[in-house]
Parts: sequence; C-alpha cells; structure tokens
Amino acid sequence: MSVQNFEYTKQSSRQKVVGDEGLKAYTRKVFQYMMTSLGLTGLVSYLILRTPLMHLFLNYNPVTHSIGYTGVGILTMLAPIGIILFMNLKQNLSAFATKICLYAVSAVEGASVSLLLLYAGVGVAFQAFLITGILFGSMCLYGYMTDRDLLGLGSFLMMALWGMIIVSLVSLFFGGVGIWFSYLTVIIFTGLIAYDTQKIKMIYSQIGGYGDYADKVAARCALELYLDFLNVFMAILRILGNNRD
Repeated sequence: MSVQNFEYTKQSSRQKVVGDEGLKAYTRKVFQYMMTSLGLTGLVSYLILRTPLMHLFLNYNPVTHSIGYTGVGILTMLAPIGIILFMNLKQNLSAFATKICLYAVSAVEGASVSLLLLYAGVGVAFQAFLITGILFGSMCLYGYMTDRDLLGLGSFLMMALWGMIIVSLVSLFFGGVGIWFSYLTVIIFTGLIAYDTQKIKMIYSQIGGYGDYADKVAARCALELYLDFLNVFMAILRILGNNRD
C-alpha cells in the first residue's frame, strides 16, 4: 500500500490525524532547515562586513561610495550555481551530503548579500527584510492551505526563472539590467513560494516523512524555499535602495 493511500484515503479519523500531524512535522523540518540556512547567510554577511574579510570579497571606495566585487567575490557569487548543478547531477547524494550542500550555498550567498547590505544600509535592509517576511509568510500560508493545484503556475514560473538566470549571467559580462528586473524577480519568486510550499505536501503524500530519503528531499525543499526568500529579499533591497537614491 502506498504512503499516499495510507495517509489520506483511509476513513479512520485516528489515521487522518496521524497523517495531518506527520505532514505538519515534515513541513516544520523543511522550514527549520530553511531558517538555519538564512541564519548562516546572515552570519557570513555580518562577518564579511565587520571584519577584514570584506576586502577579500568587496571593493569599497569610501570617497566615491563605489562598491563592487573582487575576483574572489565574483567566484563566490557564482559558486551557488555550481553547487546546485552538482546536487542535480548527483541525485544519489545522502541526506547528510545534501544538507552540507544546502549550508554551503547559504554560506557563500552571504557574500552577495553583504554587497547589497553595504550599499543599502541597515535601515533599508530592515525594511526589506520585514516586507520579505510578510510576503513569504503570506504565500507560504496560501500554498499550504489552498486546494487549488499550483502545478501549472509552477511550470510557468520555472520557465520564467530560467530566463532570468540567463539574463543575469549575460549581464555580468555586458552590463547590468534595469530596476524592472528587480520587480520581475519579486513577482516570480513570490509565486514560487506558494508553489514550493504546496510541493512539500505533494512530496509528503508520496514518500512519507521518515528515513534518509525523506530527510534528503526535505533539505532540497528547504533549499528551494531559501532561494525564494533570498531572491525576494535581495530584489526588494535593490528596489528600496534605488528609491532612496
């Protein structure tokens, strides 16, 4: 008998409660991994900005207030793409290795966040974090509670995401994109938050919430939600920083 049939199709109210509680526990695990990742990103960003490490990753001219990445900073900024590609190619990674990759992405993303924090300032960063938190919480709740199937929306948003990735990579070598790109980022990743949250429920119905495989998939789900949150936060930070100027 499949996990899905056991959890959701039996009529016993006791078994229904077990299924609901199992889903909640599995969802909590995903969000715990995700919040740990965000905390690691924040810690790395703080260390870069408050220690001599800043000069390893960032070039900052206090006279002209110009900010940019060093060569190491550029490599660090591109590293998450390499780690994620590695995870996708190595589908047989253990749960432990998958979590190491998740936290590695979170750590190196700290360099990207630190540049924007240095540019925008603490006040603007706090506003961006607050707005992102409200958006993220609202869309997670919608994705978890809605009975609407978001699969079609998710497929469309993933195609749009790949287009954005290509534009971002090209812009590294041929010049930046306009502020419109940040607004588009907010729209796409806000939709992905709801889709990725609903996907946790679908995954749980298929594989359950226990065992090494389920733990590995939870880490992968946490990575998707982490990237959703981070991209919305960084886009809003750019928007607020641009409006401030």
